[in-house]
Amino acid sequence: MKYRYSLLVLFIVLSVPESNAQDRVSMPVDSGWRFAAGNLQDAEHTDFDDSGWDAIGIPGRLNLSGAGQYFWLRADLTIPESLQGRPVWFETGKAVCAFDLYADGIYCGTRGGMPPDYFARPQQNNAILLPSNVIEDGHVVIALRAYYNGSETFLPGFNLVNAAQATFITHFQNLFNMRVYIILSFICLFLGSYFIAQFIARPNDRASLFYALSLIFIATYFYDMGSERTLIDGLVQRAVGRASLSASLGFLMLFLMKFFGAPGYRLVRAVVAVDIIGFGIAFMLNLADDSAINTVFNLSLLPVFGVIIFGVLIVIKAARRHERDAWPILIGLLAGVGFGIHDIVYQVSGKDPFAWLQGFTFFSLNLSVFIAMSSRAARAQKDLDVYIRQTAEQRDRLTELVSSAETLAGETSRVAKALDEAVSGVAEAAARSANEAGAIGSSVERQNRTLAAASEAVEGLIASIRSVNAELETEAESIAKTAGETGSLIEGFSLVGEGIEGAAAFSAGLDSLTLGGRRDMELLASAMERVKTSSSEILGVVDAVNDFAERTNLLAMNASIEAAHAGIAGRGFGVIAQEIKKLASASAERASRIGVIASGIDGAVSEGFNLSLQVKNSLDKVAEGAAETASRVRDASMRMSGQRSAGTRIAAESEALAASASRMREEAIRQSSFSERVSGNMSELAAVATDVGRAAADIVARNTELASQSEALTKLAARARETAESVARLMAR
Repeated sequence: MKYRYSLLVLFIVLSVPESNAQDRVSMPVDSGWRFAAGNLQDAEHTDFDDSGWDAIGIPGRLNLSGAGQYFWLRADLTIPESLQGRPVWFETGKAVCAFDLYADGIYCGTRGGMPPDYFARPQQNNAILLPSNVIEDGHVVIALRAYYNGSETFLPGFNLVNAAQATFITHFQNLFNMRVYIILSFICLFLGSYFIAQFIARPNDRASLFYALSLIFIATYFYDMGSERTLIDGLVQRAVGRASLSASLGFLMLFLMKFFGAPGYRLVRAVVAVDIIGFGIAFMLNLADDSAINTVFNLSLLPVFGVIIFGVLIVIKAARRHERDAWPILIGLLAGVGFGIHDIVYQVSGKDPFAWLQGFTFFSLNLSVFIAMSSRAARAQKDLDVYIRQTAEQRDRLTELVSSAETLAGETSRVAKALDEAVSGVAEAAARSANEAGAIGSSVERQNRTLAAASEAVEGLIASIRSVNAELETEAESIAKTAGETGSLIEGFSLVGEGIEGAAAFSAGLDSLTLGGRRDMELLASAMERVKTSSSEILGVVDAVNDFAERTNLLAMNASIEAAHAGIAGRGFGVIAQEIKKLASASAERASRIGVIASGIDGAVSEGFNLSLQVKNSLDKVAEGAAETASRVRDASMRMSGQRSAGTRIAAESEALAASASRMREEAIRQSSFSERVSGNMSELAAVATDVGRAAADIVARNTELASQSEALTKLAARARETAESVARLMAR
């Protein structure tokens, strides 16, 4: 939008002169001019003879014999009818030389300055009033005494103009051709000083330095273009001003390289340095010849156009990267190119425009750069405002943080103290844990030794049970044999009864029967003796079983105690120990029953043995008397009936004893199985005890590590306390 406003203002300014264009009169007077070199005397007078002078065409160029030459121009002009009867001005055009104007020998005015204070402003157009008395007859002789410090000068077209055109030239055309450049010069100088200050504030901002130097040099060029008088020697000022244009564009190129971060900065910097130094030396070497200065200036425009083209490429690349700052500069470059095309078109056509716009070309470029930098600075200021606001917020947060840090410092001190106490407690707990772990390790070792002893005892128990099992098998066989012999005894008793009955029936054969009975009784006594011996052995076995049951019970009690010492790991072993205890109780009970039965058998056998002795005695006495024998036979028959009953009972008890022995054998097998299970559980318990030992060793190692960590925590707590004290001291400042 701001660009539109600028163009609107420019349009209004340019359109103001056109509003009274119909009142302005300008009549060209380009014919009839004669030229003569040298500072001739009285050439201004009307009666001076100039017939020998050279006729020239205007506009055109004049070749002089050397720099710093005087020359004369004369023409007899006819005042156009449109200008007769009113004031007439002579328009000099933008001549590059200085001259005094004479009308009919009367001095009317000067363009520029004649030696010794020579200067000429080629951008300035002058309108010099002609005296009214010299144009009354409609004719006037114009003589120009000129001076040019060059070998070739350019003469634009001359015109006779009215007051409106003279006012237009003085107030509008010279405004755009000269005074505007003075304004632009001071603007650029001010901006250059501003960016110099920016560079001093930020020495790393080379872009600001290059732009400031570009503005200062272009300000020098603008001042040379717009100043009506020179501050120093005219040619020196012109050379400095025109050299400044090349330097300004060179620094502007360096600015664009830095501003957009284009590659090849060092190469371009070297080229710019060569360009500035080279053309600066060329201008200084030609200070005595204005034509040579113009030639060098025209040559210096070639790299200027190269800079503009290169700058356009850099800015287009930046615009394609969507850099916002590239667009104002691109617009300025395009506007500058438009202004340049305007000047080129007029120069090619040989016409003198209302204003040469080359200065606007460079000013539009610098103005667009200023807009881009201002836009970037505005964004930077906006970012700075955001940063300041964020900084203020961060400062408030920092204040809160400092307050929190003070609180945290105190809390840290308290935490450090508590940490010291906790670390001390941890160290003590670790030491106690290490001691307890050592005790656990010792207990595990004792448990392992106890388990080893128990394992040996269980193995002995298993071997004993196996031995008892073998003995019970032998005893069962013996009982089975006893039962068989008891059956034989009963059969013998039956036979004895039958014999006694036969003795009663057959008295005649008593002696032989008595002998037979005696022999049988001897056999019976021997069998009874063996039965008694077997009964005694059964009682011994019963005592052994009772002793084994007591030992098993005692071993089960010890195993229960050790299982209780082992805790959870020994719980399974305790269950097995209880089972062993129950088996031992059952074995003791059955052994008691076997002892009772064996005692009954022993009593019965003793009784049978006594009876056999009595029978033997009776048989011995049979021989003494038959009557007594018969009586005794009857008595014996009755006793034999009792013995038969007793034998029957003995047989039944023997069968019961055999069944009991079989059950004892089965219980012994079960005890062997349980003992093997106990042995396996004890092996597992030993493995568990080994694991417990390793765990205890790990606990000791971990406690050692815990102790080292506790020491590290103690140091850390000391550091935290020192840090808290440092923070507190810092907060106190």
